[in-house]
Amino acid sequence: MDLIICVLGLLALAVEGIRCQGVYAPPSVRIIHSGHACNVEEERHTERVYTIREGETLELTCLVTGHPRPQIRWTKTAGSVSDRFHDSSVFNQTLNIAKILRTQGGRYYCKAENGLGSPAIKSIRVDVYYLDEPTVTVHQSIGEAKEQFYYERTVFLRCVANSNPPVRYSWHRGREVLTQGSDKGVEIYEPFFTQGETKILKLKNLRPQDYANYSCVASVRNVCAILDRSVIFKLTNKTASPSIKLLVEDPIVVNPGQTVSLVCITTGGEPPPILTWICSNDSLPQRSVVKGGTLTLPAITSDEAGVYSCVASNSVGNPAKKSTTIVVRGEKT
Repeated sequence: MDLIICVLGLLALAVEGIRCQGVYAPPSVRIIHSGHACNVEEERHTERVYTIREGETLELTCLVTGHPRPQIRWTKTAGSVSDRFHDSSVFNQTLNIAKILRTQGGRYYCKAENGLGSPAIKSIRVDVYYLDEPTVTVHQSIGEAKEQFYYERTVFLRCVANSNPPVRYSWHRGREVLTQGSDKGVEIYEPFFTQGETKILKLKNLRPQDYANYSCVASVRNVCAILDRSVIFKLTNKTASPSIKLLVEDPIVVNPGQTVSLVCITTGGEPPPILTWICSNDSLPQRSVVKGGTLTLPAITSDEAGVYSCVASNSVGNPAKKSTTIVVRGEKT
């Protein structure tokens, strides 16, 4: 009898302890969203998809239950150490990323654990939508002479825009919408190896009416309120790839401390080419000055020796490039 009374006393003490400390329970977790979501798809294959426009604020909250109170950790791509965040929000209940970038899209995991049972983990995939300005590049080909009178000239206009979701392109000549089959002199196609990434407009055997303003419109169908973007290229009978000339010797041998000026001029190209300077040392020296086609290196040092190149581009054909090597004599000791 005494034994039964003792056991009952111990049970009473245990119940009283539970009342004081709360019921021990393993963790459970749920992710809710706020911030600027375009769309959130509910559970699908054990994850949710959160769509957001680049530059908006991502805000995810991890709601947890359990006793003792679980510790929370946000991770990305299944919690790989290399992909853990480097800010204080990693251990917070709410994950906040202001002005989210396209590179920050992916699958985010909330993990909660309190030492009881297995950790609770829920995930949500973040899909960042964006649409960059489209660019047009132009390539020309000259066919064989026809009846000894003229050469057949064909022009290819290639439109490219980085986007998520995939972009749709449309071509216009002036106010006219160009479609496949609408003009015998026009062909519109997507290269097989870049399906969906670009749209090429082919102008076969150029005619007078083909010299016009062409616009490429890139669209993601207004998802996330992203507006269409367009670019215009003016095709004329003078359209040509760039050509340049360097007004310097090669190589250039100088003394330390000497000021060096490299001059690059355009000798052809329509539209007028844009000139830039690059260096074999990855970047131009901090003290260098670029004005038009002239690059000035004041008080040059041996560290600034290398190959310097002038590059001209105008979206027609391949960029033109001319280079020279600067050799800096050894400093006297």
